[in-house]
Amino acid sequence: MARAELDVGELLLKLVARETGEISKVDYRPQKPEFMHDSVIGETYLERRSPESQGVSSAFFVDLIRELSSDKKIYIHKFMALRHGKVIAECAFEPYTMDMWHVSFSMCKSIVGMAIGILIDEGRLSLDEKISDIFSSRMNPFGFLRKNITVKHLLNMSSGVDFSETGAISGNDWRKSFLESSFKFDPGTQFEYNSMNTYMLSAIITEKTGMSCYEYCKEKIFMPMGIQRTYWESCPQSITKGGWGLFIRIEDMAKLGQLYLQDGVWDGRQIVPSEWIKESISWQNDTGKPDNAHYGYQLWINDDRPGSYAFNGMLGQNVFVYPDIDMVVATNGGNTDIFQTSKMALIIRDYMKNNIEAFDGPIPEDFAALNSLKMICKSVSGRTQNYPIICSGGWQKKSLKMTTGSTRNKSFSVRGKRNSFNYSLCSNNIRNENYLIREWLKKLDGNTYNIEQKGVGLFPIMMQVVHNNFTDGISKIGFRLFDGNSFYIDVYEGDEVYSLRCGFGGKRYSSKINMHGEVYEASLVSFCTTDEYNHLVIRNEINFLEEACLRTFNIFFNDGVITEPIVPSQIEIRLLETPGSAMLMETMKNIAPDALSGMQGKVVSKFFKGGIKEAFEHAVNNTVQPVLKGVLNELTDEMCYTLDDAVDLEDEEADNNKTTDDNTN
Repeated sequence: MARAELDVGELLLKLVARETGEISKVDYRPQKPEFMHDSVIGETYLERRSPESQGVSSAFFVDLIRELSSDKKIYIHKFMALRHGKVIAECAFEPYTMDMWHVSFSMCKSIVGMAIGILIDEGRLSLDEKISDIFSSRMNPFGFLRKNITVKHLLNMSSGVDFSETGAISGNDWRKSFLESSFKFDPGTQFEYNSMNTYMLSAIITEKTGMSCYEYCKEKIFMPMGIQRTYWESCPQSITKGGWGLFIRIEDMAKLGQLYLQDGVWDGRQIVPSEWIKESISWQNDTGKPDNAHYGYQLWINDDRPGSYAFNGMLGQNVFVYPDIDMVVATNGGNTDIFQTSKMALIIRDYMKNNIEAFDGPIPEDFAALNSLKMICKSVSGRTQNYPIICSGGWQKKSLKMTTGSTRNKSFSVRGKRNSFNYSLCSNNIRNENYLIREWLKKLDGNTYNIEQKGVGLFPIMMQVVHNNFTDGISKIGFRLFDGNSFYIDVYEGDEVYSLRCGFGGKRYSSKINMHGEVYEASLVSFCTTDEYNHLVIRNEINFLEEACLRTFNIFFNDGVITEPIVPSQIEIRLLETPGSAMLMETMKNIAPDALSGMQGKVVSKFFKGGIKEAFEHAVNNTVQPVLKGVLNELTDEMCYTLDDAVDLEDEEADNNKTTDDNTN
């Protein structure tokens, strides 16, 4: 097993053991800035037109979006379609918004490929140039020189280097590790998808220009195209990650696909050389994958339609390009796929292959279909009560009802039989938030619970690993009523207190979480129910709006029945995350215990050789789906706020209420 894989195994074992803090071998420093919601100078937007005006029926998108939104196994965040460079369909699925940036994962590899094409056109680089020549001053002369890796091998994923993306957690000098790594096969003889190939392309740009790849792309690609609000993470040596780490808006993703359709020309300016585009979208390597058999230069060649290809990032970050009908489809999502194999991607690709009719010129406007398209886009966005809204269970259950805009709260009595209350609590169209706030949550107001288990954080494990930003562990959970129709869950993690505003009745509130200097925005919605013992359960769905992750935060109150609320002496918190759990489980189960050294290797080997592999798998499952116990802290009152704090909160809530009103009106 390679050294990097051993480091992965060590990190995963630390996660199972619930160690906290900087547990990886990569030095952490905060990078990601807070997203700017206002457009900036120089930013441009694409024109919006009806589908019919561009030769496509609105009914096509109605059917496609309806199927994407109705499947419980699909976690799509955003969808945008272009025809002839015009936006003809777009929607964000609650609680995501079209204008906010989103993590792109490997989709940004294609941007690095564009930058390499520009660098070659400038005469600073050639496809056949050897990596050993480019980095001669940094190399061990007895290592890498025995293999002649070229720029082309990096572009078409055929380098054969045995240092993959797992190396991103193995140390600070990724470039050195790549250059000194061994080989799995001779360069150019096989295909192996490896994000470190793209990282090295980014390092080449820095070596040739003295600029980071991100700075180079901003100057050569982003700014000329009016792409302004982006951020690209770098490695500990300030080299742009290249193969991942870019935050970008979906409209700007779609622009990049349109740039390729236009042979690299944008607003009359040649951004990417046209000859490079032709070469990069041609078959450069056979992948051996039945769903995507061919690879170009940092992009996938699809067989959906003649000449089609895709910029692809895991979990649903896609730009599908269809030259024969001059269309681009861009998506963000939080699925469980690594490549273009999720149900979401397959449905879109099938629709574009078999269902679409695209005419050369405009077709008669179909106002009924266009209104249906507008209606379903508003429905899935959750930003209107004049169209179907979620009435129970969240998007996991997809339970919808029609409304004329009236609120869902209805008065009811809790006197008499307890089952009458339970019936109303569990019914699809009656929520009891007013009762809970009046009788139950006020009992919790100001109380905190000490968490017995250590090492579990608010952030999903996948986000911690990808951003090298690991939790300090939740120590306490507190509750506060706020303005009569919402409440706060205060999560004490390390030296920080994350105040998460929650609301019932389908209301969502946004909160900002400062994780070690990086600010992330989260949207919360809460639902209430009871368990089989008639204990109150508050289910909180936390969507990280810039990420592909959903965290479910279920709070069980283990004593005190609903009808006679008392301050519970204990709570139980069950956490789930989507996606990421299955991938982490598979990675950890595939650790080769014989390859792990030291006491850790001996312990894991005993698990496997002793026939109790299930015990290890249980530990893994408990890591990705932890259960926390909390005990009431009766002696400590830490929920006091100064007048200045209260004023700051009121100002913040005024902004949040404005956003909420925009989302619900």
